[in-house]
Amino acid sequence: MMQKKTISYFIFFAAICYIISPWFFERNFFINEFLSMTGLFLLVYKRFKISKDLICICIILLLTWSAIHLTTSLFRQDSMYYYFRNSVITYSVFSFFTGFFLFKYLSGFLAGIRNFLRYYIGIFLFIPLPLIFYERIGVSTLFPSLFKNASYRFLPMILIIINVIYGITYDSATALMVAFFLFLVFISPGYKFFKQTITIGLLSFALLFIYLQPDLSLIKNHFAPKSTRAIEEVMQSNALLQIDGNTTWRLVIWNQILVDKFPANLFGIGFGTPMLKAYPIEDYSKLATLPYVMGGHNSFIYLFGRLGIPFLLLITIIYITVFKEYFYHKQYYYSTNQVLVFWSFFAITVMALFNPILESPLFASGYWMLLGFIAQCIYSRKLIENKSVSIP
Repeated sequence: MMQKKTISYFIFFAAICYIISPWFFERNFFINEFLSMTGLFLLVYKRFKISKDLICICIILLLTWSAIHLTTSLFRQDSMYYYFRNSVITYSVFSFFTGFFLFKYLSGFLAGIRNFLRYYIGIFLFIPLPLIFYERIGVSTLFPSLFKNASYRFLPMILIIINVIYGITYDSATALMVAFFLFLVFISPGYKFFKQTITIGLLSFALLFIYLQPDLSLIKNHFAPKSTRAIEEVMQSNALLQIDGNTTWRLVIWNQILVDKFPANLFGIGFGTPMLKAYPIEDYSKLATLPYVMGGHNSFIYLFGRLGIPFLLLITIIYITVFKEYFYHKQYYYSTNQVLVFWSFFAITVMALFNPILESPLFASGYWMLLGFIAQCIYSRKLIENKSVSIP
């Protein structure tokens, strides 16, 4: 019988392949579904015994709320096909438990594969490969794993530079945003400063969005699948919307989810129902599917549309917990090198702000698995802390 470590290494290898080349490995081998089923199996194998920390509780509540939507959506869906396509939002969450229960094998696996990753990721960081061999946003999550000593004084600078090079080589604005976010994390003296900075940023964006909202709504006037008239009208309505067409489309999509779907989005529109009426089209053969399965290019906004305020509350609690843990216990995580896991999760968080991550089988399991790693890091730290306190 295969040892648990060997099986775990195989699972991690599949996950690495999935992160580097989701367009090949997910579409041909369904790695997202494999990682999700693995998490569900481990949860059952452990007899549903998990940590009672805040993140695990939020995950259980999120799965429960998603299960409610899966049930009620059966009675309001337009198509069972799109219902199952949207259900990736729910079943991918089980990958959290893959990360949570197998984390103890991660360092050993990375030690064995690190040199290969350094050569592959390092060489093709400068020599662009087709996206089927080197994903243009997801590889950012692997950069921290290339290093074994988190305490190296120049490592934060190196990670920022690597992401900048990645962004330039693969024409990825997301990678540049990862670099900027890591810079903010590294220069923040503590949680209070970081929280204030993020709060100011979110409020500023909210005010800008409210200002632009009437212009974004113009898309409804003349949108037609084979015409650019509608988006051109939106862009011409405001100089800010003429800066970048991709950003304008993102704002148009967010407006439909946040404004046009109100008040149904307060508790979520569920699965198997259309989310969008206006959208950019790259492949007309997929035109019929786009209203149902096209991502929101911000996973948190998109999942709010599908799952409502309960999702926002739970994900907010999760992030407050993660960032407090990072800033309050940073020295501990540096000493154990587990801070590298936090940096990887921060990278995929930025990815989710501008791309379809949690709603796509190409990326969803990577996000939830990394969060599972972090939950295990927190659980282990608290366990060690409690043991040291109990020693007389």
